Amino acid sequence: MPPKKKPYGFFESSGGGTRSTLLRSSADGRRLTPAVSVLRPRVYAQTIPDVSSLTASQPSHSRDDQVSILDGDFDGSSSGVGYEEGILGVDEGGEVVQVTEADIALGRAKRYQNSDFPLLSWIPLRDQFLDEVLRLEGRGQYSGATHCPKCNTDADPCMRCSDCFGGELICAACMVKLHSRNPLHRVERWDGTMFERSSLASLGLRIQVNHPPGTVCGRREAAREDFTIIHTNGIHTVSLDFCGCGLASGVHRRQQLLRSSFWPATVIDPNTAATFAVLKKYHLLSLTGKLTGYDAWRSLELETDNSGCCRLPDRLPSWMVMMRQWRHITMMKRGGRAHSETGIGGTADGELAVQCPACPLPGINLPEDWEAAQSNRSWLYRPIVAMDANFRMKNRLRSSKSKDPGLHTGKAYFVPDDAYDEYVAANIDQDEMSGCSRFAALTAANLKSSKGLRVTGVGGIFDARHEFWLPNGLGDLQKGERYCNMDYMFFSAINRFNTTSLLVSYDIACQWGKNLSKRADANPTWHVPDSIDLAVPKFHIAAHREECQEDFDLAKTRGAGQTDGEGPERGWSQVNGAAASTKEMGPGGRHDTVDDHCGHSNWRKVVGLGASLLRRLRAALAHAAEHGDIYTDFTTSLELDHPEKLKEWRDEIEGWETHGLGVNPYKKPVSDITIADVRLELAQDDYDAVQAADPLASQPAASSFLLFGFRLEVMQLKLRLDKSGEQDGTTTQSARLQESRTSILRLLHRFRADQDIQMPHVAAIINVDESTQSHNTMRPEQIKLYLPSDLSTRERATACDPALLEMEAKLRYAGACQSLEDVRHQLRFRTYVKRFKINNVVGQRKNTRARAFQASIDDAVKRAAATYRLHRAAYLRLVGPGDGRPTGSEADIY
Repeated sequence: MPPKKKPYGFFESSGGGTRSTLLRSSADGRRLTPAVSVLRPRVYAQTIPDVSSLTASQPSHSRDDQVSILDGDFDGSSSGVGYEEGILGVDEGGEVVQVTEADIALGRAKRYQNSDFPLLSWIPLRDQFLDEVLRLEGRGQYSGATHCPKCNTDADPCMRCSDCFGGELICAACMVKLHSRNPLHRVERWDGTMFERSSLASLGLRIQVNHPPGTVCGRREAAREDFTIIHTNGIHTVSLDFCGCGLASGVHRRQQLLRSSFWPATVIDPNTAATFAVLKKYHLLSLTGKLTGYDAWRSLELETDNSGCCRLPDRLPSWMVMMRQWRHITMMKRGGRAHSETGIGGTADGELAVQCPACPLPGINLPEDWEAAQSNRSWLYRPIVAMDANFRMKNRLRSSKSKDPGLHTGKAYFVPDDAYDEYVAANIDQDEMSGCSRFAALTAANLKSSKGLRVTGVGGIFDARHEFWLPNGLGDLQKGERYCNMDYMFFSAINRFNTTSLLVSYDIACQWGKNLSKRADANPTWHVPDSIDLAVPKFHIAAHREECQEDFDLAKTRGAGQTDGEGPERGWSQVNGAAASTKEMGPGGRHDTVDDHCGHSNWRKVVGLGASLLRRLRAALAHAAEHGDIYTDFTTSLELDHPEKLKEWRDEIEGWETHGLGVNPYKKPVSDITIADVRLELAQDDYDAVQAADPLASQPAASSFLLFGFRLEVMQLKLRLDKSGEQDGTTTQSARLQESRTSILRLLHRFRADQDIQMPHVAAIINVDESTQSHNTMRPEQIKLYLPSDLSTRERATACDPALLEMEAKLRYAGACQSLEDVRHQLRFRTYVKRFKINNVVGQRKNTRARAFQASIDDAVKRAAATYRLHRAAYLRLVGPGDGRPTGSEADIY
C-alpha cells in the first residue's frame, strides 16, 4: 500500500482527527469565506479524483448554504487523475470545485468552467448548434404538414413568417388574415425544395391608414404601386390605401401616415415613409455607436437582400432627410415645445439643452439668502466652468447655410449663428492665443491642414463639476483658438448662472485671461461676474511654464476641491466618434447632429447623476475623515513648536486666496542664483572689456575655462559613481566605460592647453605633483584638474589671478545652489514615482520596469547630491566658512 499523504492544507489534531473547515458561500455563490471548523475522523486519500468524473448525485457535505472541504472522503477508486494536491469543496448544487488554503484566507471566487469560460463548454457542442440552425432553414417540425392548421382546410401550408414566433407553416389566406396588424413582417414561400422570399403585398394584403387595423375605408384612395416603407427588418414595397373621408375633412396624406406611425419623406405627395420604430432604433444607434446615416441605410439594404440579386428602391436621400427631421422633432418634444402656445417658433436660445440639476442656479436650487453666505462657504454657490477647443471636429466646405440651415441652431448647445458670425467678423484680424511655448507645436499641428475647411474645430464651455455641456456654449472655430471665438462662447454660456463669482478652468487660461476685463467691457450686453478666477486643469498644468504652474494650478485654487478640470476632454471623447461624418455635412446638418449628441450625453449624465454623486459623497466622507485627522495632528504639532510661523502662514494663505495679496505661498522656493545667471553676468563683463579694447580681451574668456573645468569635474564624478563596467560588468558595459574614459582624456588635453593660458604658473605645480605618479597608471576620473579651488592658499597666491579666484567663487556658489535645487527636485520626483508605482503598477513585468526606472532616479539623486558636495566644498576652500552666504549643509540634501 503506498504511503499515506495528507491532503494539502490540513493539519493533524492531537486527538487523531483532521480539522475540516466549512466554507460559507456568498449570496451570489461566487465567493467562499470560512464559517466554522469541525473535527472529523482522519482519512487520507490516496488519489484525489478527477473533478470531471463527479456528478451532482454524489453526496454533498454542505448544509445551510455552506460548502465543506472534502479531506479524503473518496476511496481512491476513481480512475481520474485529478490534482496531485488540493482541497476539494462541493457546492450545494453538487459541483466539486478545487479550493486552496489561499482561497480560504483571501476569500477568492470559486472557478466554474461554464460561467467563467463559457466558450470552453460550447466548443464541443458546435455541431449540434449548426444542425439546429440548418434545421430551421427547412420546414423543421412541419415537414409532414398536409393541411393548414389555422383554417383546418386542405389549403397548401406553404407560407411562413420570419418575424413571427414559431415559424409555423400556414396557407396564404391565413397568412394575410393573421398579419392585418403586422403588415411589415417578412414572409417566405416553400416551393417544394426550399423557401423563397415573398411579401404580404404579393399575397393581397393592403395597408389602410387612418382607420383601425383590419378595417377598410369606403372611400379609400390607393397610393402609388411602388409605395416604400422602411422598417427595422428592411425595405418594403407595399400596397397602401389613404382614407378618402379623412382627406375630405382636411386630414392630409402626411397626417394620415403620421397617425399610423409612418414618417413621410415629403410633405406634399409622399411615396416613401419610415416607421417610427426604425427611426428611433437608428437614432439611438447613432447616439451610442456613432453609426452614420449611410451605414444605417446600407444595413437596411442588406437586411432586405444580402445577395445583391434584387433591385431595391434607392431611398438614401429620403432616409437622411427623415432621420434629421426625427432628431429635430424629438428634441422639440423633449423640450416641451408642443405644450407652449408659441410652439417651435417661440423656442428661446439654449432652451432645448438638457441642463445640470446639480449646478448652482439662483431661483432653482439655491437658498434665498445665498448671496449673504459667509466667505468661508461662498464657494458652495460658485459655479466652476471649463473651456476647451477640439480640432478633430472639422467641417469641409459643403453646401451653405442658405441651402442647409440649422433646424435649431442657437436653441440648444451651439451659439446663435447670426450674432456670433457678426462678432467674429468684427474681430477677424485678431491673432490666435499663444505665449506658452510648449503649446505652440500643438497649435501648428492642429492648423496645418486647414485647406478646404469651413471650420477648423469647435470650442466648448462645460460644467466642470458634473461635465455637462452648457447651453449656447459651443461655437465653430474658423482659425484656431482666437480670443473672439472663446470670449463669445464663454459669456453666452455663463448668462444662465447670474452669479457674482465664477471659477474658470481652461488649458490656456494664462493667455486667455490677459485683458479679459477690457474685452468684456467692450460688449455691454454680456453679463460679467464681479469675480472671475482662472485656473489650468490638473493634467495640462504640467505642460505650462513654472510661473504658470504657480499662479494657475487648479489643485491649489480655493473651492476647487477634487475637480480636475479635464471634463472637456472626456466630453469630446463622446462626440469625436461622429467627427468623420459631421466633417462632410452641410453647416446646418452638422449643427443639428452635434447638438443631438451633446443632448444625449447630458441626458445620460442626468440619469446617472444620483449614483455618481452618491459614489463621490462616500469617497469624500472617508477621505475627509482621514485627511482631517492628518491635518489636525499636523496643525497641533505646529501650534506647539512654531505658533508664530503657523500664524504667518495662515495670514499669507488667507491674503492670497481671498484678496490676491502678497506673494503666492504655493510658489516653489528656488535658488536665487544659477550658473546660467553668473555666466550671463561674466559674458557681459567680457563684452564690455572687448568694447573698451582691453589687451586681455583677445584671450579666451576665463569664465569659459572655468565652466569647461566644471564640465570635466561632473564627468569624472559621474564615472566614479558608475560601477556598471567594473569587474563583472558585461562586455557592452565595459566598452561604454572605456569610451567614457577616452572622452575624458581628450577633453583633459584641451583643458590643459587652456589652463596654460589662464593659469600659466600652475604648470610647475602640476609637474611636481605628477612626478610622483604617472597618468598612465591613473584612471581619467581620478586625475586632478588643478582649478584654483584645488590649490592651497600659498599656491593660489603665486599661480592664480585674484580675478580668476573671485570668478570661480561666484560660479561655485551658483553651482551649489543649483545642485541643491536639483536634489530637491529629484527627491520630489522619486516620491511621486514611488506613490504612482504603489497605486497603479501591477504585474511582474511592469514592476520590473518600474523598479528599473526607480533605480535610475536614485542614481540621479546621488549624482545631484555628489555635485552639490563638490561645489560646496570647493566654495568653502575659496572663501572660507565665515563669508555669511548660505550654501546649505549636508542636512539640506535630505
